[in-house]
Amino acid sequence: MESIFTSLTTVLSNVLESAKRNVYSLLIILPLLPITSCQKQKPGAQITRPTPATATSGPRPPGYPPPVMNQPYPATGVVVLINRKEGWIEINHEEIKGLMPAMQMEFWVKDKSLFDNVKVGDRIDFAVVETETGEYLTELKRASNKSR
Repeated sequence: MESIFTSLTTVLSNVLESAKRNVYSLLIILPLLPITSCQKQKPGAQITRPTPATATSGPRPPGYPPPVMNQPYPATGVVVLINRKEGWIEINHEEIKGLMPAMQMEFWVKDKSLFDNVKVGDRIDFAVVETETGEYLTELKRASNKSR
């Protein structure tokens, strides 16, 4: 019985000694991990929300053919944000038949005076035209009271 006890004591002692070495290794390695895994950012580099200026037409959603360039597509939606200074508007729009599914996105306008008769929260009718450089609104007005 005593030899079993001695054997168990020896095994336990070896396990504890091994655990101590692992703990010491971890105490040395863990503080070094953040230092070695960090990358310096370039000065002024920051993550920003894409704006219409940086947005590009990506792959088409399933079931939507390539757009016909310079053709107006009529649409309806709700104004979420108007950026008069930069000349774009964010709209939560319904499906634009033949162009894209319903979603919330930003659109450039060709003429900033289109913003004069709409405000955030308005339900609107608009026309979007696909060009080589992106989508642009060419018409924008409050939606009529008829139900859709």
